[in-house]
Amino acid sequence: MDINRRSFLKGALATGAAAAAAVALPACSPATSSDAGGANANASSSAGEAGAKHTWEIAPEPITDVAETQDFDVVVVGAGLAGINAAEAAARNGAKTVVIERNTTISMRGVDVGFIGGTWHEESGLDLDPRVAARYLHQASHQTTNYNLIYVWASRSGEVFDYIRDLGAKNGVSMTPALSGTAKYGVWSTLPEQWRVYPDAVSFVRGGEKYDARDDGQPVNVTLGELVYNSAVDNGTEFVFEARAEQLVGDAASGITGVIATTKDGKHVQYNASKGVILATGDIGGNQEMIDAFCPISNRSDANVYAPAGFNNGDGLLMGAWAGAALSKSPAAPMIHQFTLDSLEFNLTSFIMCWLAVNANGERYGAEMPFEPMLTNARMNTPGNVAWSLFDSDYETYLMQQQPERFDRFTDGLAEVMEKWLDEGKLFKADTLDELAAQIDVPADALKATVERYNSMAEAGEDVDFNVPAQFLSPVRTAPFYATKNVCSTLTIPFGLHVNADSQVLTAEDEPIAGLFAIGNVQGDFFGNDYPVHCPGVSHGRCVTFGQLVGEACAKGTTIGELDFS
Repeated sequence: MDINRRSFLKGALATGAAAAAAVALPACSPATSSDAGGANANASSSAGEAGAKHTWEIAPEPITDVAETQDFDVVVVGAGLAGINAAEAAARNGAKTVVIERNTTISMRGVDVGFIGGTWHEESGLDLDPRVAARYLHQASHQTTNYNLIYVWASRSGEVFDYIRDLGAKNGVSMTPALSGTAKYGVWSTLPEQWRVYPDAVSFVRGGEKYDARDDGQPVNVTLGELVYNSAVDNGTEFVFEARAEQLVGDAASGITGVIATTKDGKHVQYNASKGVILATGDIGGNQEMIDAFCPISNRSDANVYAPAGFNNGDGLLMGAWAGAALSKSPAAPMIHQFTLDSLEFNLTSFIMCWLAVNANGERYGAEMPFEPMLTNARMNTPGNVAWSLFDSDYETYLMQQQPERFDRFTDGLAEVMEKWLDEGKLFKADTLDELAAQIDVPADALKATVERYNSMAEAGEDVDFNVPAQFLSPVRTAPFYATKNVCSTLTIPFGLHVNADSQVLTAEDEPIAGLFAIGNVQGDFFGNDYPVHCPGVSHGRCVTFGQLVGEACAKGTTIGELDFS
């Protein structure tokens, strides 16, 4: 089926402001800002008052003016990567399925998708141990997460991606090694565990992709979204766009049997679900009240680049909590990367390279490895929340040293971009460190002392301060010297509902709520404290994996643990 006939892609990466304005907001929910920052400037401040409760702690009055009731087997809330995979799997296995989505279209972003095992990895000679991968992710959260939940992704994503790969082959879509600039190869898989990164991620392509984007400017993962969406529609899934899910039907005691949504004409429609409601409503990064409560460090990032803006307001968390679900036992895990949208064109920033980083006092403040969230966390705790990366005229030497497998990619057009950044005042250049210090407004004596110490450790091949591996130490010796500001952006803030390894939503007493599931970024207990990058693409990978597994399990009336995925 030709996806263009459905015209769903128009404005796929737009801010979504018009659509957000067209959809009624719950009376008890905080009003939503649709600016690029995704922040909720009008969020209720009542929670900050003495004795007041947060929005998710105050259940609204039940909606009673239901204009229409429709019956389905499976109701999915949210048409992102997780939601459309759940719908595709449910419909493909015979369930009458509907997807309710606030936006005018499905929503995809990003480039890479991570999984463990499967035929593609076997054919590529990659022997990735799911237990090791699960352990890395679990320990990255300081063991605040649910190991068994993570292990479901690690151990079962291979079979899911075998299916997606076969589906793609039938529709002109190929699986290829990850295309993003931050995909890590070679030495990264041999580094000490603190820094180790597996080459687990892939991208789905039709051809015509230029690194991170397709030839039409859309992010590469839109191709995957198109593929799964078309299959979902072909298998009978109904999509209801510009409709906002407001309340769940039922509660923790009686079970969940449906969803009440406000459609674009302002009517309340009840979508009954005989086999399950699957929440796939995304993260909390567009809800300022939730950011302040669960992830205040995100307030110190330079930008919120969630797309489409205004559609990640924690709706699933609210509806689940109002029905008696518990919130994630794991703390929020912000995905904050060291870039802003205008910095992605320059491949010598801290997003790609490990350069000496200094704070506003001219002092080194942490390990500079391009390994989120280490560098961004450190930057957001510097004096004045300002920091800089320094490198010298031998930058190509260090680029080859750090990124030998991708040297050609990262030097493609580099000279032109450097000149552009110099003209725009985003790249600073000087013949002496004193001059550079003046340009970036840091104390010259402190900067020179920091450079001298760093260079001595680089020459000795041992970073005794922050333990950056020797291959990634890049001395600042040869004029001219350069500096770029270290920036960071919030992509998403995964934090949602408490679930078990079957992705069933639980009560505070760890009892499953019949008929209710959470996947994607509203699935709690998978990430904790920080978003780890040991397994690139794991966020999108868990969306696909749990979407497929939960969707099929719901259709078959079973659980993931008992499911023989097909």
